[in-house]
Amino acid sequence: MTSSSFATTSARGQQLAPKEMLHFIRAMVENILKEAGRDPRGGDTAVERQLSLLLRHALATRSLTDIALVLGSAAELMIFPEQEVLEQCTAVVQTSDQPALRGLLWAVRHRCSRGGKKTRRFGVGPQ
Repeated sequence: MTSSSFATTSARGQQLAPKEMLHFIRAMVENILKEAGRDPRGGDTAVERQLSLLLRHALATRSLTDIALVLGSAAELMIFPEQEVLEQCTAVVQTSDQPALRGLLWAVRHRCSRGGKKTRRFGVGPQ
């Protein structure tokens, strides 16, 4: 996996407070941008490819924390997963007994809906 995953490694299995989640999200955004800058294909889609990779891995492992943090990072960048992927993430995170994760998901969905039709989207490709 990429160095962007470092932020979630120490968070895995713990219930994070909103302040801690924000710290992890900001660190993840910074790493996503660094990794995208190293992408030889570059361009506007480098960030989307990085987000896709991270979200695909989070969904494959069904890590509620990783899913929420990747979605939060994407929302900070004003890039959101395709609607069906967002619904899949919602279904997984809603099983959580962690109000902070569910609140983060609500904030991501709210920000996405406010973006309207011009919202930037990314897919996760084959899992």
